[in-house]
Amino acid sequence: MADFDDSLFIFRDEQGKRWPRLRLVLMIASLLFLMGTVLFVRYLIITPQLQLPAEVKQLRAHLRNGLQLQDLLPGSHMPAPLWLRFSKTKGLSPASSTTKDPATPKMDTAAPEVHLGFYASWDPDSYDSLMAHAGQLTHISPEWLTLVDGEGTLQVKTDRQVQDIAKDKKIILLPLLRNLVGDSWQPEAVEGLINGPQARQDQFIARVLDHLMEADAGGVLIDWNQIDPAYRDSLTLLLSRLADALHQQKMQLWLCIPVGLELKAFDLETLSPVVDRFVAVLHDENSEVDPPGPIASQPWFDGWLQTLLAYGKPSQWVVAIGSYGYDWAKGQKQAHTIGFADVQTRAGRAGLHDCRSQQPVYNPHFTYMDGDTEHTVWFLDGVTFFNQACSARRLHAGGIAVSRLGTEDPVIWQVLPLARPVTVLSAALDFLSPLVPEDVVSQLGEGNFLMIEDHRTNGYREIAVDAAGKLTLIYKIFPSYTTISHQGKGQPDDVAISFDDGPDPQWTPAILDILKAKGVKASFFMLGERMEKNPALAKRIILEGHEIGVHTYTHPNLANVSQDRARLELNATQRLIETVTGHSTFLFRPPYNADSEPHSPEELVPIKIAQGLGYLTVSSDIDPEDWSRPGVDAIVKRVKEQRQQGNVILLHDAGGNRSQTVAALPLIIDYLEARGDRLVSLGQLLGASASSLMPPLPENHPPLQRLIGDSGFRIMHMVGELGWAFMIVATILVTLRTLVVAVLAQSHRRRPLSSPAAAAEKFQPPISIVIAAFNEEKVIARTLQNLLRTDYAGEIEIIVVDDGSTDRTDSVIREIAGNDPRLHLLSQDNLGKARALRTGFHNAHHEIIVTLDADTLFQPDTIVHLVQSMQDELVGAVSGHVKVGNKQTLVARFQDLEYTCGFNLDRRAYQQLNCITVVPGAVSAWRRSAVTAAGGISSDTLAEDTDLTLSLHRAGYRIAYAPLAVAWTEAPENYASLAKQRSRWAFGTLQCLWKHRDLVGNPRHKSLGWFSLPSIWLFQILLVAVSPLVDGLLIFSLFFDIKFSILLYLFAFLAMDLLIATLACWMEKESLKTAWRILPMRFLYRPLLAWVVWKSIIRAAKGALVGWGKLERSASITLKN
Repeated sequence: MADFDDSLFIFRDEQGKRWPRLRLVLMIASLLFLMGTVLFVRYLIITPQLQLPAEVKQLRAHLRNGLQLQDLLPGSHMPAPLWLRFSKTKGLSPASSTTKDPATPKMDTAAPEVHLGFYASWDPDSYDSLMAHAGQLTHISPEWLTLVDGEGTLQVKTDRQVQDIAKDKKIILLPLLRNLVGDSWQPEAVEGLINGPQARQDQFIARVLDHLMEADAGGVLIDWNQIDPAYRDSLTLLLSRLADALHQQKMQLWLCIPVGLELKAFDLETLSPVVDRFVAVLHDENSEVDPPGPIASQPWFDGWLQTLLAYGKPSQWVVAIGSYGYDWAKGQKQAHTIGFADVQTRAGRAGLHDCRSQQPVYNPHFTYMDGDTEHTVWFLDGVTFFNQACSARRLHAGGIAVSRLGTEDPVIWQVLPLARPVTVLSAALDFLSPLVPEDVVSQLGEGNFLMIEDHRTNGYREIAVDAAGKLTLIYKIFPSYTTISHQGKGQPDDVAISFDDGPDPQWTPAILDILKAKGVKASFFMLGERMEKNPALAKRIILEGHEIGVHTYTHPNLANVSQDRARLELNATQRLIETVTGHSTFLFRPPYNADSEPHSPEELVPIKIAQGLGYLTVSSDIDPEDWSRPGVDAIVKRVKEQRQQGNVILLHDAGGNRSQTVAALPLIIDYLEARGDRLVSLGQLLGASASSLMPPLPENHPPLQRLIGDSGFRIMHMVGELGWAFMIVATILVTLRTLVVAVLAQSHRRRPLSSPAAAAEKFQPPISIVIAAFNEEKVIARTLQNLLRTDYAGEIEIIVVDDGSTDRTDSVIREIAGNDPRLHLLSQDNLGKARALRTGFHNAHHEIIVTLDADTLFQPDTIVHLVQSMQDELVGAVSGHVKVGNKQTLVARFQDLEYTCGFNLDRRAYQQLNCITVVPGAVSAWRRSAVTAAGGISSDTLAEDTDLTLSLHRAGYRIAYAPLAVAWTEAPENYASLAKQRSRWAFGTLQCLWKHRDLVGNPRHKSLGWFSLPSIWLFQILLVAVSPLVDGLLIFSLFFDIKFSILLYLFAFLAMDLLIATLACWMEKESLKTAWRILPMRFLYRPLLAWVVWKSIIRAAKGALVGWGKLERSASITLKN
């Protein structure tokens, strides 16, 4: 027989039409949604057809194909023999070094040869070179220390990575101490120090020693230039004092010796006993500020080498050999320093087939045309390095220095370990000839607009030995490298300002206001996800004449994601720009990698991807790192320091607190304008119009495509806004509810409670106890025996209604009843728990009826406390205090905490407002007349106790809570049993909420209608149902920029859960450690509750019959004494 009345069952659809209709509607909606999603995803995936504007195409072609071969310079340039003025031996003839090797002095040491590397901290190629060849160096000199003024002030920039490499490879660290500030030597700084008071010098020496010891250095290498020779003695005295201080700390003083007239400032005779090593700087015969010419011609090199090694011991000298090039553009004041790969790329692009290095200078060189501009390139390579190293070794110099790491011809590392002296030149021919590009990236052109050509081929140079015993060469085939082509340098006084990571509703408007007030146009590289949230700001940027560019959708490192993900990031952002602004854009800046000279694979990957999609990558060369919030003054200072080396400023208008950027922006603009700079757009730097870089969408743009894109992004925006609004409102409501429940529960706890003895004297009326039992053979005996041992002194009758059990339940009851006349057994067919209780109520003889489940164990005083509130005639029912008695499994322990901090704490709070929603059948007392007045026990829901409780509220009765009336129930011990129980609870609760929906907002039941019932709808149905979505969003957000926002809300929810759990455990005198169990419950227990809620909603929609569902008992309750 059925468990309930079919015709009255809540949600029952007798005709069976609701679910097919609903299913049809859902199917149509799903198909429409799927179609829209597919079309929108297709819209995002299909790459926009970007065609570079004509101006950019021409520039690119001009850069690639406009290089033309010019006649080589005659190579007859001979330096003046200035070194003879400094020679200690008057008979030396510099010319002789071009025809035969210089005279070899007597060798004075057998010490291992020093191999020193000059390291440029600002050049990533220098780091790559150090990493690759650290094992071949004995010493390294990084550019860490700068003497900035005559007070002895030091500017220090150390590098932990270099320190670690030096330590790991056992390389002696010699930080370079220079007087070079920016691009300018500061002789006044040295002169002020050496002529200053001794106290100033002492402080300077102390500071140098402190920094050296902190870096675990072996000494210092001083490189001071352009010093007035008049101060020679003062300089010698300071260096001598510094050497003494270093030697006392077992460190060394090394000194760079420049050649030319600057040598007059150094008293080599006096310094040679004091200085540990001299470093002869034998390059820059013609520097970047001189007219084009050899960088270190062989006669010049040999002449100065012989001159310098005559001072002190030859073994005291380390010879710095250059390996780099200069590119002089006609009409420009200064040459551009380029590495070996850059040299080879220029020569190859120029179509050279016959670049030579031969007598008299032995330095290779060539000229080329870039458009109408003539360029002259002189450079030093592995062959020049070989010739010059041979000269140094024949004179038994103490070592060789590579100047500098990162620009060298890779073959020098095969020259460096050769045994000295080299007597067989032919041994070098085999390894010097091949030109292998390796993983080096060459840079071509100038500017921050980048394009890449990833094509590598080997080259070849023909090596020969001439009559003078020197190596000569002819470049036959130039190697091809992965090449970054630069364009858009603009004029020397042009500066562009750009912003990344926006738009942000707080900072971007402030920045736009400043730009508008200053009359400055800027460029904004925007994130799709932020633009989608702030479309109006993107429109404003365009309307106010600024440029926009793609900065990806979610700011990933494109080198670390798949190609498909990278393309989607760019496509989605481009489509959103088109939808929001009506323009497309060719400009792109990669997240994390905006370096002006990219060289690593991580920096190259985004450029390749973007270029393949038709974008023009824009880098920056002025980066004050405002994102790190160094302070307004620091941001402005960094811009000033980097302005000489660059003209595209990188700032950020989102991604954090950008108040410092906003404050620094007007100061930066004022500074640039004050120095005469012209603030321009990126398009102006490139020579392209805004309409060509950001063309408006054509009028014939497919309307369906635009509709799909516009609708898709609008829906995304709306869903996102609604989602965040829901999270905010839910968080606020959870917080408010938590505080209200906490205050009310604490107020209830403070009420005076009578003792059991006092209660027994005051009110112990006759009562009936009703138990509905179905197949409870395992537990019913213990339940009844426990009841019969009660401390309750009043008259008791116990009625057990056997609801058609198929086991020995009735036999067990009869056996116990035979020994106690208070116990009565009633048997009926299996009609369900509601009808069983109805039968028990009908046969009960007393006004107060206590109910409990067949597996529930009362304590001796439970009934005493349970009936006390019945003294008030307006109390229709009393809820007892249910506790879990079987805590052997994790699932049961989770339920124990749920009972403590959910059910019981809520009842404490709700009693204060008379809005308890459920009097649990496990331990409850009912006023028989009140139940009758409320319509009796209904069987049209699966939650008869909730239904009856709400009906009592309707009838005007109050519901009380007795916290001392403790009953121990058996909770499901595994997820399967729990799911079965909670499916019935959830469906029954949903039925009751729907049946009594008119109570919500009902002015006659203010607390019930405005607090407790809405709380069930929101916190037990809606929030539980969406919790998997929130958890999924949390996991999804871990990979994107929104993770911190989502985590904020998650922490808020968890904090409220933990607060309630802690308060409940404290009130119940449970261990506070138990409260921490609420955290894993959030992820291990709540998903099951969400599943049963959704299952109940689907069952309700189907209108199907739902049975009670019997749980298997284990009789595992353990009572506390």
